[in-house]
Amino acid sequence: MQFDEFDEFTRKLSSETQKTILSLYENPDLEIELKGDETPVTFADKETERQIREAIQVVFPDHGIKGEEYDDVNPHSAFTWVIDPIDGTKTFTSGCPLFGTMIALMQDGEPVFGSINFPALGKRISSNSQTTAVNGSIVKASSNRRLEDAILLTTDQADVARHQNGEAFEKLVSATRFTRTWGDCYGYYLLATGNADIMLDPEMSPWDIMALVPIIRGSGATITDWKGGNPATGDSIVAASSNLHGRVLEILKAGA
Repeated sequence: MQFDEFDEFTRKLSSETQKTILSLYENPDLEIELKGDETPVTFADKETERQIREAIQVVFPDHGIKGEEYDDVNPHSAFTWVIDPIDGTKTFTSGCPLFGTMIALMQDGEPVFGSINFPALGKRISSNSQTTAVNGSIVKASSNRRLEDAILLTTDQADVARHQNGEAFEKLVSATRFTRTWGDCYGYYLLATGNADIMLDPEMSPWDIMALVPIIRGSGATITDWKGGNPATGDSIVAASSNLHGRVLEILKAGA
């Protein structure tokens, strides 16, 4: 099994699932449910994940599947696909185009391939941890911006204080050029393409994380959890240009 095989499989799959997503995007009749953790879910989330699961079970019947909306399949398989059908459901239901469908493949617990499709933007980013490409064209993270010139992104600034050291985060905000909430998976896209320098989230689930790891690594940037550990076994993300990541962690750990 090669990178090209996974890339082509997820490219074709994304072109199909985005038809479902876009048919419901900006639809005033779309019903929004609240799950047990008070996060939103829609028919678009459920149907997209169902389509992805069905395709995986046809093409890779021995592989495991882990997703946000349904139960695990073949949990002891060496290869496991991890699915977030709509990363940024709040974004999607608000009519903002910065949401994406995330698909990752893990081998023995480590993500080896990642794909994020942005249906409303017509862009798809994918990687095998060595090379990251957008619609087939190789992209690179920035590597020479100073911290004081850096663009810092996060999904929700209020979440940082809830789950991590809010005071340390404010120091990081003060140390950088400016901060925006161009978040969810799109923030990591901006980092991987050299348009932003730091992207972080204080609390995440496995389906939020796994596709990001190969994509960020393949772009030349660095990705860890909040403590600097392996993101694949963590529950948070600090991703940054390789020349800035160490300094970012130092600031975030201050006073922890």
